[in-house]
Amino acid sequence: MAFILAGLTSLLYGFCDFAGGLATRRASVLAVTLWANVVGLGIAVIISAIHHVVIGDSPTVADLTWGLASGVAGVGGLAMYFQGMAKGQMAVVAPVSAVTLAVVPLLFGVATGERYGISSWVGVAVALPALWLTVQQRTDHQRPGKAIYGLAAGLIFSLFLIGIAQTSPDAGFWPLVAVRVGGLTLLAFIMGARRTSPTLPRRARPLAFLAGGDILANLTYLLAVRIGPFGLVAVVSSFYPVVIALLARFVERERMSPTRILGLTLSMVSLVLITL
Repeated sequence: MAFILAGLTSLLYGFCDFAGGLATRRASVLAVTLWANVVGLGIAVIISAIHHVVIGDSPTVADLTWGLASGVAGVGGLAMYFQGMAKGQMAVVAPVSAVTLAVVPLLFGVATGERYGISSWVGVAVALPALWLTVQQRTDHQRPGKAIYGLAAGLIFSLFLIGIAQTSPDAGFWPLVAVRVGGLTLLAFIMGARRTSPTLPRRARPLAFLAGGDILANLTYLLAVRIGPFGLVAVVSSFYPVVIALLARFVERERMSPTRILGLTLSMVSLVLITL
């Protein structure tokens, strides 16, 4: 069940990130991110309140603090990712970020005492080149030095996954509310420093609001790490670039190179091995 939830996490992240990416073609990245987080906060409050009334929960200060820190890390990682896109090449930044996000939580899981079977390790070994090939794009002017942005983004995103996993089941879903509050706080600071307008053009609103649905991915991930091995759940949850690649192919009609097809194939093989 944990891996089904983790797979659903990848699907939701991929779908919502794809919507957010389309929205950024019509509005500024920060404005889209801001309103996506506002929508996410509203959804998180509703879900948490319903869970509190029906089942009950008792979040501690530590749970909410982990949520706040995770929210800051999520927005910080996104800022670093887009900074790398602006200064470098997607062909370098994206694959480094994806692989780092898969590796770091796995190593954290091993360091905290988790042990995995041989098939899972083989699956992880296949996952790394699979993610790289899926998001890597060949260009004539790649700048490998900018990979540092991809590495930094992957590390910060990893802190997001690790932070959420530290909350207790007794906290219910209130840590997700704290995640959005933390993210919005950092966004407000960044936008204030850059004097960026929060105004969102009407044509970008539906996609930006749809991007806010990634709070549901946070929800399925939170449920997955509460019942499954953190390291492997994190790896399966990091396959959202595969979903984005498929959506780009069928929605945007992007041509799919043999390299990307190989990456998608290896991704499927990896997921099967891990879940075994």
